[in-house]
Amino acid sequence: MMRTGYQQKEMSKEDAIIEAATRLFLSKGFSGVSMEEIAKGSSVAKQTLYSYFKGKDDLFRAIIHAQAEDFFAMLPRNDDPSVSIEEFLYQVGKSAMNMLFTRDTLELYRLAVAETPRFPEIGELYWQTGPQALIERMVEFLKNHGLTEDSAEKASEQFLSLIVGHMLSLALLRKNYHPTRKEKEEHVAQAVSIFFKINKYRDKERQAP
Repeated sequence: MMRTGYQQKEMSKEDAIIEAATRLFLSKGFSGVSMEEIAKGSSVAKQTLYSYFKGKDDLFRAIIHAQAEDFFAMLPRNDDPSVSIEEFLYQVGKSAMNMLFTRDTLELYRLAVAETPRFPEIGELYWQTGPQALIERMVEFLKNHGLTEDSAEKASEQFLSLIVGHMLSLALLRKNYHPTRKEKEEHVAQAVSIFFKINKYRDKERQAP
């Protein structure tokens, strides 16, 4: 997410503000940063900052939204009939693994967890813009492949738990933990296999003409 050199010169004011806010939030926490500091860090006037963002809540939402957009851009379209459930799940799992083990993702998650007791809106923003948005995306895809909304929602939640749960705990609690590409691929394959065993869709998918 961070940019340097020539890229910074080409950044819009809004992007510069988001970059500065990300850096400051990660280093000082949500409550430890003022809008004045963000304006200074992004080299814009305070009035300009407020013309883009009403406050720190808006900035945090923009940071998470930008991260979510990068993630969703890697996924197939919900209405693409040529993509099977299995292919879609592999892509979700692969993208989740790649994004999970980036510094900004983990640090923003830690920030949201740490600040939520004092600022509940931070946790709600993170949930709605990140995990909840992904669940909704998966539900729409699965519904387009014949599942009921209730089944699609349960299946999506199950799969994300399989993909993220254990790996996220390891990433947060073991400082130098970073799985190899092979370990990530094996983890995703196991999650997809368990998904089909639980939901019993594999045979139907593979037998379809």
